[in-house]
Amino acid sequence: MKKYFWILHIPFYLCVLFSCSEKIEETAVTENQKEEMRKTAGDFLKHIKGVLIKEIQSNGIVSAVAVCSDTAHVLSNNFGLERGVFIKRVSNKNRNRFNYPDEYESEILDHFASMKQKGELNEKSEHSEIVTIEEIKYIKYMKPIFIHAECLNCHGKDNEITDPVRKIINKKYPQDKATGYSLGDLRGAVSIRKLLD
Repeated sequence: MKKYFWILHIPFYLCVLFSCSEKIEETAVTENQKEEMRKTAGDFLKHIKGVLIKEIQSNGIVSAVAVCSDTAHVLSNNFGLERGVFIKRVSNKNRNRFNYPDEYESEILDHFASMKQKGELNEKSEHSEIVTIEEIKYIKYMKPIFIHAECLNCHGKDNEITDPVRKIINKKYPQDKATGYSLGDLRGAVSIRKLLD
């Protein structure tokens, strides 16, 4: 009887074995894919930072706040179209409504924050996985953004933000949550989603 029991259940165990393998393959991101996402995130941050620094140098910090408000979302969309990805900056302490994280992004941001508290988060930290949404596979990738010296002009503590900058922030972002940071703090993350062929 035991012999027949095992024979009858072989198809079941094979099915479990192969479906488990398939799930592992679905969640595995290759090193080449990670490197591509890493480069895209790095290029994106350099691009946005370059535009803001150029504006600061040409027209001052107040003008740069306006540019960030009016064009950062457009710059993100255009960059994403050029690279064939959906890309944005997200933060649990967002300033712009376009930078509000979805549930997935918020979980990864919380994970990054936990790593930061433990002293484990650094410039090389990242998160990537392959997910299936409505039977379509995507790579999801997130890279933390840290506060640098130039960020404090708009995101620092009260004594680091000038009155003209504060005035324009209050005008454009009445629900702003993005101040009070110190050098090296976790500001948020670059979030990338790429459709897999």
